[in-house]
Amino acid sequence: MNPPNDTTTERLAVKISELLANEKHQQALDTANHALTMHPQNAALCDLAGVCASRLGDAAQAEQHHRNALLLDQTTTAIRLNLANLLAGSSRDEDREEAKALFLEIIQAEPSHLQALNNLGILLFQTGYVSAAHTVYTALVTHHPDEITAHVNFGHVLLYLNNLILAQTHFHIALSFNPDLPEAHQGLASVFHRLHDEDKACFHRKRGFSAQPVSRLSYSGQTKAVPLLILASAQEGNIPWRFLIDRKVFETTIIAVEYFDNAAPLPAHALVFNAIGDADLCHDGLKRAQHLLESSHAPIINQPAAVLKTGRVANAMQRQAVPGVISPRMVFFSKPDTDAARVSKVLAQAHIHFPFLLRTPGFHGGNYFLPVENRHALHVAMEALPGENLLAIEFLNSQSKDGLFRKYRVMSINGRLYPIHMAISTQWKVHYFSSDMDKSPAYRREESLFLNDFSTYIGSSALTSLLRISQSIGLDFCGMDFGFDSNGNILLYEANATMAINPPSDDAQWDYKRKAIENALKATKNMFSERVTRTHF
Repeated sequence: MNPPNDTTTERLAVKISELLANEKHQQALDTANHALTMHPQNAALCDLAGVCASRLGDAAQAEQHHRNALLLDQTTTAIRLNLANLLAGSSRDEDREEAKALFLEIIQAEPSHLQALNNLGILLFQTGYVSAAHTVYTALVTHHPDEITAHVNFGHVLLYLNNLILAQTHFHIALSFNPDLPEAHQGLASVFHRLHDEDKACFHRKRGFSAQPVSRLSYSGQTKAVPLLILASAQEGNIPWRFLIDRKVFETTIIAVEYFDNAAPLPAHALVFNAIGDADLCHDGLKRAQHLLESSHAPIINQPAAVLKTGRVANAMQRQAVPGVISPRMVFFSKPDTDAARVSKVLAQAHIHFPFLLRTPGFHGGNYFLPVENRHALHVAMEALPGENLLAIEFLNSQSKDGLFRKYRVMSINGRLYPIHMAISTQWKVHYFSSDMDKSPAYRREESLFLNDFSTYIGSSALTSLLRISQSIGLDFCGMDFGFDSNGNILLYEANATMAINPPSDDAQWDYKRKAIENALKATKNMFSERVTRTHF
């Protein structure tokens, strides 16, 4: 920052900085405003006044002072950075875009600037530009290999992208600097769970959450914040919730229910979002969530009792009664107690025949999920899949006449349906990230038809069936993955709360998806606000 232009202003700047350091924010702002009456053209004093106003929560006054500072001094990086940081926390999308531009200007001039890289990475990740955040954090850890926060933040981006090995590397680097860092242990717990190394997952889970069962998400609004409480599991199996929360409205507290003290009062809240979504993996966590909420009088989104009814087997059985819907038969069996011959008998009793699917429960995204063509393949799959318990699933063939497999995702949000994606593949295991959507313009055109007018695309009969599924599940927020058989019946693969709404990358080829995703996210945020409004908070 350029020094003040005389000794008087220099002394005033030092005094204001000392008051800020001692958290005497109002006194600091009064001093800064008084100094500006005498030296209105001093950029350093304008910038300090902006910092003071920001500390007091007066975003409008802070922005005015920071913009005046930038008008007076176009060259000082700290002035540009302070305005960018303020705008990054704004409630307006246009301010966040301006913040990105300011961060990029700083980085273009100083490619290794620590704060600009880190804060741009945070902003990009928060606004759904995950691939861009990955690029920024790659540069950050390259320029600043000893910066702990950079490795932790990069680790969480990599975890979101399911790049487990590299995420593990960066969390371990962070722990090499601080062996007790909760965020790094929490990240490693997720990594090792997905790698099915439950001993290591339990070790890091305990180290990460017992020390820090409560965390908070910063508030970026300009009016009175609404306190939101999110119940989460220390395990995987949570709803991917970060894109669902309007940080301009809610000041959010997250508790890991397995490690939260039952005797302690719940954090202050006007609304509860139960983000625990996997009834099979998180059964105990959901029971604990039920117990914790006995003392709450706030509205609850996704009641734990309703989520508990959405385990894979029970869910499939319950949806078989919905007209026009075919759910796969399923059966659990224990690997240590059962050889392949005995499993064949169990499958026959459940009316599951070759070919069928076999998976380790508690995982999503196609992990630990294999097709089984015959008894030999069954033996091989049982050896290959980790865990003591396996789930056999009837194979429902959605292959169309053109030889392709299509899988659709529709979210049910506050009782209404929102299309999220359609994936097309030449193989039976269809997941968007591993499909051929990025390679085929024809596939993307077909998905665009589904997203833009999905009720016409799937037809009134299928639409009615989906609404009935949604109503029977009884959740405020959930999703359905499905295909169609040759007769037009819905083949329901999955229906639960763990479905993700992932914003597309910033590549222009995905522009056709943005409106549908925005509609679903807006509906979710509106539901949160409406539930609070009904209580006259």
